[in-house]
Amino acid sequence: MNNPLASLSQQIASTVEKTAQCVVAVHGRPRFDSSGVVWKPGIIVTADHTLRRDEDLHITAPDGSRVAAELAGRDPGTDLAALRVPKLELPALPRGPKTALRPGEFAIAAGRSKDSAIAAFGVVGSLSGPSQTWRGGRLDQVVRLALNLHPGAEGGAVVDSEGTFAGIATSALSRFAVFAIPLETVDRVVGKLLEHGRMPRAYLGVGLQPVAIPEHLKSKLNLPAASGLIVVSVDPDAAAGRAGILIGDILVELAGRALKSPEHLQEALDADSIGKPVPTRIVRGGEGMTIEIVPGERPRRA
Repeated sequence: MNNPLASLSQQIASTVEKTAQCVVAVHGRPRFDSSGVVWKPGIIVTADHTLRRDEDLHITAPDGSRVAAELAGRDPGTDLAALRVPKLELPALPRGPKTALRPGEFAIAAGRSKDSAIAAFGVVGSLSGPSQTWRGGRLDQVVRLALNLHPGAEGGAVVDSEGTFAGIATSALSRFAVFAIPLETVDRVVGKLLEHGRMPRAYLGVGLQPVAIPEHLKSKLNLPAASGLIVVSVDPDAAAGRAGILIGDILVELAGRALKSPEHLQEALDADSIGKPVPTRIVRGGEGMTIEIVPGERPRRA
């Protein structure tokens, strides 16, 4: 007599076993190891928050061999880090046809310790569109998982019930949920990390606060929304200051995108906008005008 629970259990175990062949243990913090996914030959992607040091990094491969790794770059904003491991001869985790995840579908997080594979089983809790993280990075989709993630599985691979690679597991982007950092985000960020060693972010050099715009002014100037961002401080040596932005100006649109909150501004600016003129609609003294701002790169903290 067929036992459906036993069959499901075997299928999950087989999926974890197969996925874990492309996952390594990452040794970059005390007490707990974390996991990393083979992104392409010689490149491992892991969760940035699990790396407590930049040097003396090692990984343990599925066959138990321990290999030195070099930090290629890290981005706290999206909680991603890339490691170079030239001597590692493991295949990248294959990607299946792109399918849309749905809330309620099974989700499996596969990680690895130095001794064995690590598994977490749950469901896709919820999905939402692009969003800025509390760390300042941008996710192309927010994928919340309803599962209990072992610390050692942080940075591991999230796959669906078919074993299709869906993202990188992390618990650092929310106090209440485990996220799967989507592949589109990982592709974008890791490409920049391998090129620059960091994730460049555009910077205007202004302090902003949301402000309501009177309906008569909105109608008069044909504004996209009844709110904008009022400038409360300007760095004269940064992009906005050089473009002539003044304290009291209200930014209402950037590159054709309405600005209702500071988050909208960050979403409208990405690494590709650095050094390129961006048309910005403002309200100054009750009149509308457009100023071109050339964003610089956000200064790195010491």
